[in-house]
Amino acid sequence: MKFNLDFYKGEDKYSDGDIEDIILNYTENYTEDKIDAVFKDDLRWPVFYHLTNIRKNIMNWYPMKKNASVLEIGAGMGAVTSTLCEKAERVVCVELSKRRATAIANRNKTRENLEIMVGNLNDMHFSEKFDYITLVGVLEYANLYTYTDNPYFDFLNSIKKYLKKDGKLLIAIENKFGMKYFAGAPEDHSCIRYDGIIGYPKKNRSAMTFGKKELQDLLCQVGLKYTKFYYPLPDYKLPNIIFSDEYLPDEKKIQDYEVYYYEGSKIEFDEKEAYKQAIKNGVFDIFANSFFVEACAKKIHTKVDLKNANLVKIAENEKEFYAKNKK
Repeated sequence: MKFNLDFYKGEDKYSDGDIEDIILNYTENYTEDKIDAVFKDDLRWPVFYHLTNIRKNIMNWYPMKKNASVLEIGAGMGAVTSTLCEKAERVVCVELSKRRATAIANRNKTRENLEIMVGNLNDMHFSEKFDYITLVGVLEYANLYTYTDNPYFDFLNSIKKYLKKDGKLLIAIENKFGMKYFAGAPEDHSCIRYDGIIGYPKKNRSAMTFGKKELQDLLCQVGLKYTKFYYPLPDYKLPNIIFSDEYLPDEKKIQDYEVYYYEGSKIEFDEKEAYKQAIKNGVFDIFANSFFVEACAKKIHTKVDLKNANLVKIAENEKEFYAKNKK
């Protein structure tokens, strides 16, 4: 494992606050296969979000090509980095925060195929091209770090040059028309109810998500005109189950995930019951809470058996989190 500080300028602007020091301490004292033991005593959202193995479900089912190279942009505290290292021959992960990058290093001490680069992606230059670039919970923040009139397009356009000709961009992001938002869950970034649904009327938001067509159009504009959508539930952050256009839910399958909401959410109806109506009318994909998207300049031929996907199950000491955060 290589820890590269060549581009670090002391900018740790994106953070969950002092609790990250506690999380960093957990990564120093628990090995990756034992880290969920911390949930016996600490189920605070940032701790659970950064450390639960359920986070890995957004990537562990995805079949990467042999000897793949991966550029992971915005790696956070390494929720999916180890999974990428298991799947790929080489992983380069970029993280702006040195504290978060240190957590990634703690969790991947023995990974010889990992390079962690600390700093702003816009300051970095890569001589190689990658088979995959991952943006897990990253694209929505492009306007914070790309200072142009069209930050989302320009960000994607700038990183596209690091993809091989048949390389794939993998995006995990909330759907602004997700059923949970209609049910009353606050928008994940602004914390304002219905904010994304009505188009983010206050334009000084820290982040912005997209509907399915908007996201397809944006990717097409940057030359990644072939896309394949997957639908993780309850969302991409803590996915219990994943669907696709080839493997859509029916009224029975839609029951097979654990709902959670942020503390204080005022939920108006049962989203699973509403999904049943969306399924009957063939519009589940429009109202899925989150997307996982493959985007490529060439046709996509990825074959996935989602029916038998080997996803991480919710552990006994994690069930209290869902019970506490279910309305």
